[in-house]
Amino acid sequence: MNHIFDATPENFNELVLGNSQRGPVMVNYWSANAGPCLKLWPTLEKLANEYSGRFLLINLNTDKYKSFAQNELGVRSVPTLQIFFQQQVVDVMHGAESEQSMRNLLSRHLPRSSDSLLVESVKLYNSNKPEQAIDELRKLQKTDPENPRIATSIIKLLFRESRFEDMEDYINCQSTDIKNNEEVISLLTHSKLQRAAEKVKNVQQLKDELKSNTNNLELLYRSVAVDALNDKTTQALDQLLEMLKIDASYENNLAAKTMVLLLNTMANDAENVKLYRAKMMDVLA
Repeated sequence: MNHIFDATPENFNELVLGNSQRGPVMVNYWSANAGPCLKLWPTLEKLANEYSGRFLLINLNTDKYKSFAQNELGVRSVPTLQIFFQQQVVDVMHGAESEQSMRNLLSRHLPRSSDSLLVESVKLYNSNKPEQAIDELRKLQKTDPENPRIATSIIKLLFRESRFEDMEDYINCQSTDIKNNEEVISLLTHSKLQRAAEKVKNVQQLKDELKSNTNNLELLYRSVAVDALNDKTTQALDQLLEMLKIDASYENNLAAKTMVLLLNTMANDAENVKLYRAKMMDVLA
């Protein structure tokens, strides 16, 4: 049975989104003019055949479908690998990584025996038993520490319960793969925004403090958080650009991560998204 297919703009929804409802789909964005893409081909085909249908490999030629890749899918560099599951991008890898790195990427999403117990734990949460659900997931993680979906489920439940400090402490104890998961990064950034905003008791006082201490990144981020959570997105983005200019590495690149998070919420404002992405790239260049 074939586990490798070529995608076009016409069949992308069926091949990728449709199949992702049944299991993980890896999309390989490639170009014949990029050496690293050609380097990946043998490994990708080897893995697709070795795993025998546990995931599908879908190749999309960005030379032929550049506009579709860039404008519809947001892919601007190759090679890029995306994992789709349940019609969502759940993981991304950029560049020609090692075979082991690709195996690690797949292992985060391929079904494991502990997944059925994970589902039962989540059902507890949906039955309004959050503490019991989180406790069961922690026990489950001890029995199968290699299943990354257990850790991400714990992180999601802690976030939903607004246990931001507990969530951040938990993330700090996890593997690099978990910390670098895009969904985890997004939740952690949300958490930092919430916690920063909670520290602001008086907005006017914060503004006054910033006037006399314009380079204080902690105060700037609190102001960002207040604006972001009050739907003043462009004001928040302008302040984040200032943070990047002062120190882009502050708090593990927090300003850039927050900009990405906010820009992802502006899907209906494509021009502003394009403008601020360009501004961010200029500052970081």
